[in-house]
Amino acid sequence: MNENLIAPTQPGERINEIDIVRGLALLGILMVNMLFFNYPVFFDRSPTSFPAGLDQVGAWFIQLIFTGKFYAIFSFLFGLGFFIFMERTLQKGLDLVPLYRRRLFALLAFGFIHLFIIWSGDILFTYAIIGFILLKFRDKPVPSVRKWIIGLFITATILNFIFGLINGAGEYFSGEKYLLIMQEMIEGAISVYLHGSFLQLLSFRLINEVPYALIGLIIWIPAVLAFFLCGLYAGKKGIFKDIPGHLPLLRKIRNIGLPLGGLFLLIYILVESGFWPVSTLLRPALLSASNYIASIFIFPAYVSIVLIALQKDFWKRLLSPVAAAGRMALTNYLTQTLICIFLFYGFGFGFYAGVSVGQGIVLTLIIYLVQLFWSNLWFKKFRYGPMEWFWRMLTYRKKEKFLI
Repeated sequence: MNENLIAPTQPGERINEIDIVRGLALLGILMVNMLFFNYPVFFDRSPTSFPAGLDQVGAWFIQLIFTGKFYAIFSFLFGLGFFIFMERTLQKGLDLVPLYRRRLFALLAFGFIHLFIIWSGDILFTYAIIGFILLKFRDKPVPSVRKWIIGLFITATILNFIFGLINGAGEYFSGEKYLLIMQEMIEGAISVYLHGSFLQLLSFRLINEVPYALIGLIIWIPAVLAFFLCGLYAGKKGIFKDIPGHLPLLRKIRNIGLPLGGLFLLIYILVESGFWPVSTLLRPALLSASNYIASIFIFPAYVSIVLIALQKDFWKRLLSPVAAAGRMALTNYLTQTLICIFLFYGFGFGFYAGVSVGQGIVLTLIIYLVQLFWSNLWFKKFRYGPMEWFWRMLTYRKKEKFLI
């Protein structure tokens, strides 16, 4: 077989709009994750859990604009990337399944290290697992994919509601005892993260945090698979092959998605703020389900807004530097973790639980701008991001040219 056929996507083959959307998603993901880097998993990050003032305003800003929407975009792009990978692999006459499985096993290894050793907020491990399920949908026609998307969204919504009920039941039936237990867990986590050694941190996370992430797969699998399939659906429909030709559809998605998503965010606001009084038992369920449904409608509207904007020269010039960050999204995602654990954990600067929401937003913007700068600088000399290059070598089992 010609070795030149067994090659990853070359820089000149990339779709710039996808890289820009992915680069913007990195900002949204870091904006949400900043709270998770700063506080333990047991901490309530709902806006009203913060004191009134700038912190609460910042928490509302993150919740309404970012939470749930940008991991959905990232997941959507994963599914779209699968379609592009599949299409180009088949065009070269290669066997898709073993090649993509190698790609997923490599991602699974990255995610395992990230989740179990570095940070329990990892998404790569989940993506890899669900990626194996995504392979089963490669030959399904568009109508079938659409039905699966709807069914999975309904399933994930129900699961969000059920898990919310379980959380609410803990507080409802335990009362003050529940709150005291949670407070003790938070204080214990803060103590370990500020004063524990790396091995103590690792032990604490494996016992207290990683199980949360693994149990969460019950919800994550249908939710993320639905977003993956949205990307596969968009690929099969050819939207990104002819964005100008799909502008009427994109405007329709924007015009429908934002109001419908806003309606469910309004439900979230009313319940969270207490204007719609509900029992302690139902409150977490309504909050979880309404936020998730809002994300279903808002994330495609966000993507549509960016794609429509990129048809204008002004926005194309303004956002073009973001593409470099999107081209090395895996590297930047992992780098965000390394930067933040060094800033927050005791073996670094020890800012854990000491950064306000507002300061976290500023810190997010600073880290992101630095990533934009180094991503653009990087591609002046290199063809791929470092982790992307390594991932490609593991996928294709051949050395890929690194320098330009």
